[in-house]
Amino acid sequence: MRARQLLPWAVVTLALAAAAWWALGRQARGDLPEAGLALPGLADRLDTLEGIEVHGAGDVRLVSLRRVDGRWEEAGHPGWPTNEREISRALFRLSEARRLEAKTKDPALHARLGVEDLASPQAQGAELRLLGGGEPLRLVVGSNHPGLGGSYARLAGESQAWLLDTDLSPARNPVDWLDRRIIDLPLARIERVRVEPVQGRPFTLTRRDESFLVDGLAPESADDAIATAAVPEQLALDGVAADDGTPAQRQHVYRAVDGVSLTIATWAGEGGTWARLSVALDEEAALAWFARAGDEAAPPEQRLASLRAQVLEWQARFDGQRFLLPGQKAANLLRERSQFLGAR
Repeated sequence: MRARQLLPWAVVTLALAAAAWWALGRQARGDLPEAGLALPGLADRLDTLEGIEVHGAGDVRLVSLRRVDGRWEEAGHPGWPTNEREISRALFRLSEARRLEAKTKDPALHARLGVEDLASPQAQGAELRLLGGGEPLRLVVGSNHPGLGGSYARLAGESQAWLLDTDLSPARNPVDWLDRRIIDLPLARIERVRVEPVQGRPFTLTRRDESFLVDGLAPESADDAIATAAVPEQLALDGVAADDGTPAQRQHVYRAVDGVSLTIATWAGEGGTWARLSVALDEEAALAWFARAGDEAAPPEQRLASLRAQVLEWQARFDGQRFLLPGQKAANLLRERSQFLGAR
C-alpha cells in the first residue's frame, strides 16, 4: 500500500529531474541558433522579386533571370521563353525550406559542406541571389546530405551553416532555366521524310504501315528508319542562340499527313549539331485530310484554323534562332543512305 502511495511522488520527482536536466541543457547550448525557415520573409516577397542570380566559384555569375512584363527572361537568351512553371515551383520550395540542424560556424570547415566563400576559385557551392522587394536575399547552397538528401547551406555574410530539409541546389547552366521545347510533331503524323545532304546522295523515307521504306526498299534496321522519322517528336534543345547564318550541311524535310511541312537544316558547330527550323502549311492538303479523317466534334474548317494558329506559333518560335540538338536526336539526323540500306 505504501509503495502505491509513493509511486505518484516518484513520477513527479523524475519529471522534475528531467525538466531540470532539459533546462541545464538549454543553458549549456544557449549559444546555438534557432531553427526555422532557411530564408525568412521570402514567401511575402515572391510576387515582388525582380531578379534571380546564380553565382559560382570565383563569384562568377552563371545565371541571370530578370522579370520582364511579368515573365522571367534569362539574360543570355533574350526573347526565348523560360520554364515559368519550374521557376515558380523552385521559388515556392525555397520559401518553404526549413533548417533541420545547425552545423559548423567555423569558416575553416565550410568547404567540407560545400558552403565556403564563393570568392574562392575552388568553391564547390553556388550562391542564390534573390533581388527585389527589399534587401537582396543571398543563400550559399553546398552539398547534399548523403542520407537525408537535404542541402547544406548558409546565409551569405553569416558563418553559421545549416542542414536544410530539401535539396535547393540551383541549376548552373542557363539552358536548364529555359523552356527547352522546340517542337512536338508526333511520329504518327509523319508520312515521309526527304533527306538532302550537301554532299552525298539524297533519299526519302516513306511510311509503310508502322515502319518506313528507304527509297522504296526495306532498311536493314527498321528501328533506325523510325528513329530518324521520329526526330520532331518532343524535340528539345540543349542550347539556343541567335541564328548566325552558318550554311547547313544537310536538311530533312518532314511531311505530315495534315499538310504540315517541317524543314530541319543542320550543321556541325561548337558543342555539337546545330539546327535551324522552318515550317509551312499546305491548307488544301490539311482540309482534305480533316475531311477524310472525320471529326463530328469539330468541322474541317475549325480544325484547319487551329492547325494554322499552331504553325504560326512555331514560325514565331523558330524565327532568327538556331538550336543545339541533343546528341541522340542529332545522331538520327546524320545517317547516310548507305547506313540504312548498306550497298544497295
